[in-house]
Amino acid sequence: MDENTGKLPLLFKCFRDSLIGKNTRGIIHNINSPLQVLSMQLELLRMDLSKLRRNTLEAEGAGLEKKDVQVELLPIMDKCFERLSQVEEVAQRINSMIAVIAARVNETDEDSQKSPVMLAQLLEEQVEFWRSDLFFKHKMELSMNLPKISPVVVIREDVLRDTIDGIIFGCLEQVRTQSQPRMEISLLPGEESQVRHQMVFLHNGPSFPVQEIEMLIKRFSEKEMDDFSPFEKIPPGHFSLLLASICAEIMGFHIEFSDNRIVVLCPPQATE
Repeated sequence: MDENTGKLPLLFKCFRDSLIGKNTRGIIHNINSPLQVLSMQLELLRMDLSKLRRNTLEAEGAGLEKKDVQVELLPIMDKCFERLSQVEEVAQRINSMIAVIAARVNETDEDSQKSPVMLAQLLEEQVEFWRSDLFFKHKMELSMNLPKISPVVVIREDVLRDTIDGIIFGCLEQVRTQSQPRMEISLLPGEESQVRHQMVFLHNGPSFPVQEIEMLIKRFSEKEMDDFSPFEKIPPGHFSLLLASICAEIMGFHIEFSDNRIVVLCPPQATE
């Protein structure tokens, strides 16, 4: 299946844009919170610098010894450096959030090219984006099992992101009615004798309608790429898993559905 065939490019773009739109409130909240911290730290830093300037002038006017001046001013200077470090940390958090969002909205020629991708880092970035979903951030109990040394695959990063987004959205739809929703994401590196990495997604909600999803995938493969009319009224979670399956096929990955588990298998050629 070719991602450039028929209306598939438009379908993928609509899916990415819909996620940004759906999570706009959470995105604003996640960025606004560190911005408030940044603003407060800058105001405190301004006050510390004003105090430092005032004390310096007073020390010079009083003719204090250098040693006495240092005792008076060094604690203030240390506090300024501490606040600067906090400002840098918050600025880095904001930049990371913007980079994760930008990966979904910036379209360049490079997006259609294969490149080395660190799977563990990409999964962490995907989860960071989904923290803009207020249900995911505040109600979901999430655990991640990632290796210390990330496997690297050569793949189209944008299509892999779409695959993971589709799976996470599908899992969320299954657990929204749970009193204690839980989700687990694992990355299992392939052995040397069988270079097949696995991304595993588990949830504690109702079982996936595996037969319905498999039927949707079969129907889609039999339809013309320009005809999406039979799929307009299916549940959003089903559609997102259909999209994930299409993306996996484009990459040459294999995706397996079971009751409350999805496994994405990375074939050996993707590691070359």
